[in-house]
Amino acid sequence: MDYAAEARALRKDILTTLYHAGGSFSGGALSCADIITVLFRRFMRFDPAHPDAPDRDMFLLSKGHCSSALYAGLVSAGMFPREVLEHYGADGSTLCIHPKRGAYPGIDISSGSLGHGLPQGTGSALAARIIGSDARVFVLLGDGECNEGSIWENAAFANRQKLDNLTVIVDRNHLQGCGRDEEVLCYGDIGEKFRAFGFHTIDIDGHNYEQIEGALEIAVHWKGSPTAIIAETVKGKGVSFMEDRLEWHYKSMNDEQYAQAMEELR
Repeated sequence: MDYAAEARALRKDILTTLYHAGGSFSGGALSCADIITVLFRRFMRFDPAHPDAPDRDMFLLSKGHCSSALYAGLVSAGMFPREVLEHYGADGSTLCIHPKRGAYPGIDISSGSLGHGLPQGTGSALAARIIGSDARVFVLLGDGECNEGSIWENAAFANRQKLDNLTVIVDRNHLQGCGRDEEVLCYGDIGEKFRAFGFHTIDIDGHNYEQIEGALEIAVHWKGSPTAIIAETVKGKGVSFMEDRLEWHYKSMNDEQYAQAMEELR
């Protein structure tokens, strides 16, 4: 599979969605685009014809402000038509800036209040075990979001319950809403913290498709503990003037910027 081509298409859908809506959060959506591409195209087990099948895998976007990446990923997976993206953020639309559970197939949680995705992920993974389902749960966190205490409460719970059907992926782009992670709250090595909480932890380049694929391959077969993948990424990856720039957490593209971004992604 040509992951690079798939990821370019995903990034174009993200930026087109945000441009037409006058939306923001492009930087964080672009930083996780490669992860979502590999996960949705290679590892997620679901059938668009039966989106509510009880044994399907679940993807929980905890960093809900980057919903454009989730929506573009679901389009690429055939969960709903691309035309739906035109309604993103519009008055009366159910394709909200922060995901709304059940609005469309594949949107499994309402997110946006940071720190809530892992609690819901641990609950979903435990529920799958209780009912005898082999469903797997993937939770995508932002690195700034790991400042939330609820993340670590549930990391302890996941380890205590030995939830090996749970994979946590941290989009480690080193920027959050108010600045660089180390400036806002010096939190140290996130991977080491997950290791201390008993997770099998893998550190990767979050834009290297071979490394993403390899880490997910290990995660879905790992037994005895949950897995955390710490993916080193670049905010705004793929668009030169957005890369590693805090303002693209907030800014909306003008016509010239959108044209340049799409040209770079050709």
